[in-house]
Amino acid sequence: MKKVLAAVVAALVVLGAALYFFVARPLLRPSEVTAVMERALATDDLLLLGGINVKQAVFLEKWFLGAPRVTPVADAPPPAVVDRTLLDHLRAAGVDPRHDVDGVLYALYPADGPAARQAAVLVGRFNPAALNAYLTRELAATPRPGPGRASYEVTRIDPATCQPGATWVVTVSREWIVMADPVSHPMLLARLASPSAGSSERLAWWRDLARADVASLGIPGLERLESGATQPFVKGGAKALAGEADTFGRVYLGLGVKTVPPQGVLRIVVDAKDPARGAAKIRAWEQAVSASRSRWKDTMPSVATLYDSLRTRTDGPRSTIEFTVDRTLAANAQRVVNELLAAALGGLGVRVNPPSAEPPAERIDTEPVAFVPAVTPGALPAYDPQAQFAEEVDQIQGPFGLRLGELRLGTDPAAGLEVVVEGFANEVPNVGASEDRVRLFVDSVKASDGRELLRPEACGRERNNQPAAFKSAGGKRLHATKTVRLIAGADPKTLQSLTGRVQLRLPTRTEVVTLAHPASGATADRYGAAFTVTGIEGGRVSYQIAGAGSRLLLFRALNAKGQPLASPSAFSSGFMFGEGVSGQRQYAGTVDRLEIVFAAEEETLELPFTLTDFAPAGKAGSLALDRTAEFRPYSAQALRREFPRARGAGPLEPFELSLDRVQSFFAMRFDFTLRSPAVPNFERGFSAGQLRLTRVELNDGSVLTPPAVDPASPAAMRSRWESAIRFTGAPKDGRLSTSLSLYVDTKAKPEDLKAVRGTLTMQYPRTLETLTLDDLTVGRQVQQGDLTVTVAARGRKSVTLATSRDGDRVYYVRLLAADGRALAYFGPNITEGPGGAWRFELSPLNPPVKAEIIVAGQVDRQTLPVSLTPH
Repeated sequence: MKKVLAAVVAALVVLGAALYFFVARPLLRPSEVTAVMERALATDDLLLLGGINVKQAVFLEKWFLGAPRVTPVADAPPPAVVDRTLLDHLRAAGVDPRHDVDGVLYALYPADGPAARQAAVLVGRFNPAALNAYLTRELAATPRPGPGRASYEVTRIDPATCQPGATWVVTVSREWIVMADPVSHPMLLARLASPSAGSSERLAWWRDLARADVASLGIPGLERLESGATQPFVKGGAKALAGEADTFGRVYLGLGVKTVPPQGVLRIVVDAKDPARGAAKIRAWEQAVSASRSRWKDTMPSVATLYDSLRTRTDGPRSTIEFTVDRTLAANAQRVVNELLAAALGGLGVRVNPPSAEPPAERIDTEPVAFVPAVTPGALPAYDPQAQFAEEVDQIQGPFGLRLGELRLGTDPAAGLEVVVEGFANEVPNVGASEDRVRLFVDSVKASDGRELLRPEACGRERNNQPAAFKSAGGKRLHATKTVRLIAGADPKTLQSLTGRVQLRLPTRTEVVTLAHPASGATADRYGAAFTVTGIEGGRVSYQIAGAGSRLLLFRALNAKGQPLASPSAFSSGFMFGEGVSGQRQYAGTVDRLEIVFAAEEETLELPFTLTDFAPAGKAGSLALDRTAEFRPYSAQALRREFPRARGAGPLEPFELSLDRVQSFFAMRFDFTLRSPAVPNFERGFSAGQLRLTRVELNDGSVLTPPAVDPASPAAMRSRWESAIRFTGAPKDGRLSTSLSLYVDTKAKPEDLKAVRGTLTMQYPRTLETLTLDDLTVGRQVQQGDLTVTVAARGRKSVTLATSRDGDRVYYVRLLAADGRALAYFGPNITEGPGGAWRFELSPLNPPVKAEIIVAGQVDRQTLPVSLTPH
């Protein structure tokens, strides 16, 4: 009987695959309208052509995930116009992307100066009158004069930078929407009216490849691609591709899907100008892949297994590289994550165990989120600042505590001060860790004369009128941080009040639905939200959530005793057009039943607050004093007198530098220890010197040297060739010591290292001067010559000072209490900026009232040669 069932299942699978390939897939091929649009886009100067077969993508989404179950619910309001994506615009104009759009095309042409020339086309079924009305009403589009279909010019504002973005001209018909730059648009419409016969020939190679894929990208000529780039980063990538133009002519990138077994296929197809040279290039690439696989095999074997998903084949001038995405790859990727964690944490003495092939041992969730059947707003417990781990606050509103966390100088030159407001909650019933149910708003900041100081912001990242979500802060606690910017010229001394509110969408009544012994297809549908089990195996639950997803508060797995199982991992992704979520959650144990908690009724509460303390110094703790020794003038000559070199001493005496460890983790890491006698000013001084590498020599004779300084260079970002020297601890046996780490971007292994060479520079201040800040209000300054020190930020447990230049001259900072005693602090956390503009963040244990900055004048520098070999 089992053999018969297995045969029937196999036959059904084969039949389903056959129906897809021979019936469904042909029906999902691009329409003739798409072919007409392709011909119109394929001009002589076409640089890039991309396409998405939306019909096929939607069908495959249903094939693999099932159609999203959507219960009719009240539509959520669309985002603000400036924040809308193309999908948001379509929906707001009455277009259903899933059902009304069949395909999308994109074309890139040589740029017209700094302006990109590009075009995008949507193929489907549209209402021109409704779309044109939306363009003029919501996007302030202006009609373009001329005969034929109505066209509208739209200039978008970049929501992140507030700068004008690209200008598009839009034309809508019942079968397509054309969007293009003002130069390309009239030519594109003309080609639609009179299709060119030559376009079909130019498209032949593209169509042969693209018709088999869901998403496609074709480059007909690598040597011309750079002419279409307008952004430096994109231009750099195009230039790199152009370096292969002598060998390869056309390049195609496609994403396809195989239904049985379910897997995605990402392929790169290259057509060589010279088949022999192209084949040689591919062989060299294969050898590089093989060498890379061998390198990873010993240190991270799961990374090496990822290469098993690669396939390469060559047929005449055409070579194809395929990367298969399937369940095997997903399993290997999970092992890679564990190995990366092991490599990253191994140096800290933390052991990360690889995943076992056996089902995970049962582990109970010891702090499950609690939900009550009913709760009223009046019954919510007030925030308790005395509770364990609770934060001190300035004001309590219901279950929330609010405070001003930090006041700082603005990072935007066009803005003024920045104010950071923090909100806390110990536990709010029925809310859990949802990020859309509790939000923190700042509505106004007033000066003492009544002026509004909150900067109006219609666009920009995290702009003032956008709320901050309360997020889980460990256990059942919630925390939110909202930063607002004030108008230019706002004076910290005149700040009077900040008003805001906490918005709480409180589920006042909940309903728990239990799915006992759940199987694929089991569904819980309540209050417009639908939870569907799409697969379950051991402790792994696959699911869909559709409809009013915010009504579903939580789902969890229970064992046979009804105990909630801990969940070590989970992932989810939205459906293509936002109708719901499909995901998977792993539980530690065997799932006997599922509990799904729905919000049956909810009430929105607005809890207003007002803050008036704009000097967030925090509360005083137990008094801890700064015991750092006094700083005094010193010189290299004094060093030689007090610590004379012994006969035959090494070149670094009286200092010792050791290379303790060399590791390879995406870059080669060098760990050093520097030991020094107890030289005056070194202990806890901010700038005792610098260690710099100049050469890394490998056993094969090659040499690595520091790259030219280029902030845009990825290699420069992954490398750290020099480090400041700071001795933060007290002397031990008369010696100071500190650890230093440097990184060099290279694929070499630690065993390939022959030697490292560089310089050790130590500095001794011959003259010292003390600058005093009698007021630590943000913006206050003290000056010595060209050097200005400014109070850049003041938090509840932090003070940040910034220098205008010569940050390396700041030797130390003393924070003083009202009685003049120096207060102990953690840090400094030093950020070295260009031109000596450094920032020093200090975290005192008690609130200071003034600061003394010890600045070096004349400095003796001693540069010593460094040459070390690995042990």
